[in-house]
Amino acid sequence: MAASMKLLIVHGSQKHSIDVCVPDDEENRVVMVEHLALAAWKATGVPVQNQRLIYKGKSLKDPEKTLEEMGLKDGAKVMMIGKKHNPEEEAELKSLEEVDKAQEAVEKKLTGMSDELEGMEKGFLEEPLMTESLPKLEKRIGLSTEELMKMLERLDSTIIQESHIDAKKKRKSVVQRIQVTKL
Repeated sequence: MAASMKLLIVHGSQKHSIDVCVPDDEENRVVMVEHLALAAWKATGVPVQNQRLIYKGKSLKDPEKTLEEMGLKDGAKVMMIGKKHNPEEEAELKSLEEVDKAQEAVEKKLTGMSDELEGMEKGFLEEPLMTESLPKLEKRIGLSTEELMKMLERLDSTIIQESHIDAKKKRKSVVQRIQVTKL
């Protein structure tokens, strides 16, 4: 029979009661931190590399240490911090990040146009050149506005699953930034 220890893993608001066991094929019959990490992965779905295990304020980092060396006993409560790896949500976030960068670029263009318009208002440009420049500036502003509208349409057509909370928050913040972008 393998050596084992019963522990309580707290991950967010969820609590998981787990049995941490040493596999029968291992010579060392002592429960190690790596065994705890694997058991936590099975219970929560959070991969080992994304986990941070904490017991009594100390991080359980070294996988080669025994749980007894770290002060854990049967029934101990271990806190786990970490997120499940979700490639679908990462793809959604990447797409939203692209729109965010495009919005920043349009905002920079609009800032440049605003400076140009301010210069015209202050009289830095002669009258004949101003009459020539204003229609061009108006057209560039219209194109930038159209770009922003296309971004909003793209965000509106993006389908994000209910469970992808981070992606939903990101989309909301990008939409709000686009809506407040002005000349």
